[in-house]
Amino acid sequence: MFERSGDSIINLNIEEVVLNKKPIDASFIREWDELLNRVDSSCMFFSYWCLTSWHQLFSSDSELVNFAIRKNNRLVGMIPLIKDGSVLTLAGDPELFDYQQLIIEKDMESEVINTFFDYLSQKDWKVLELPSVASDLQKNVLMEIADQRGYSIKAEQVSVCPVLDLPDSWDVYVSSLRKKYRHELRRKIRRVESMGEVSHISINSPTDTDIDEFFRLMRLTSDAKSAFLKPSIEEFFRLLIRNASERNCVNLSFLEFNTKRVAGCLLFDYQNDFMLYNSGYDSSNRQLGAGLINKAYAIKEAIELGRSRFNFLKGSERYKYELGGIDTPIHNILISKK
Repeated sequence: MFERSGDSIINLNIEEVVLNKKPIDASFIREWDELLNRVDSSCMFFSYWCLTSWHQLFSSDSELVNFAIRKNNRLVGMIPLIKDGSVLTLAGDPELFDYQQLIIEKDMESEVINTFFDYLSQKDWKVLELPSVASDLQKNVLMEIADQRGYSIKAEQVSVCPVLDLPDSWDVYVSSLRKKYRHELRRKIRRVESMGEVSHISINSPTDTDIDEFFRLMRLTSDAKSAFLKPSIEEFFRLLIRNASERNCVNLSFLEFNTKRVAGCLLFDYQNDFMLYNSGYDSSNRQLGAGLINKAYAIKEAIELGRSRFNFLKGSERYKYELGGIDTPIHNILISKK
């Protein structure tokens, strides 16, 4: 229990929940889900189902500890870490989790982070690593508090996450694009529609056949994507899709040309965001521009559903900017005792 009233930290306590050592109570998972709806930004990668899917397949031998922080018995923060001796690393893999973050109720960042460091001061730790932090607010609060405590801090921008704020209509969206990209998108859509029958389909409960089709298109995109899609990655994607489908937040989107699927996108419809997790297209039909068009139609669907943002997730691929994405920086933060 912490009582540092000068820092407004009153009646906060921490419980270490070891996720891979005992069954997790359903009431705690409900608290977890409710907290995710009170954070400053979309936090899908640190949902219970996403985090435990990753841990089950890629890190089951490591100790995954969720530091649950409560204020007056209300869950206000969670910090899932992999413990390796005196080294603490924010859970998840930057190759699979496009960004990582602390799960903190909005406007409580300073209280929760101060409480966490108070707790750590009683423990034997040397290094705290937080890769792929996309929240500037969390980065700034972490660095300020760590500096106040005399810790060594390193922060390095490692990538970007382009995000598009969505307007109320498709026409307004297209008009908002830079002139060059606006004309190019319209030209590509007119061209492919003049070449044959075009349709865009979205699937919220994909079958194994649908998922197989998506993997086929990923492999046809490039040698790099084909190499990335190792059996373990494919298994993770399947588990993630299944878990997301059960929660009604997956969207497998295909562009069909003359009844053949030529492009696919795996998206998550989560906390009013459409999140583009991965995509693929048949590169033998490169002249169709199917990959870009399928993503544009996914943006159109997000607008029609009234979503507030289209998150292109990590990476600076050119198409993200052609479709209106604006960079959010992603940092790796390393905090250590001097």
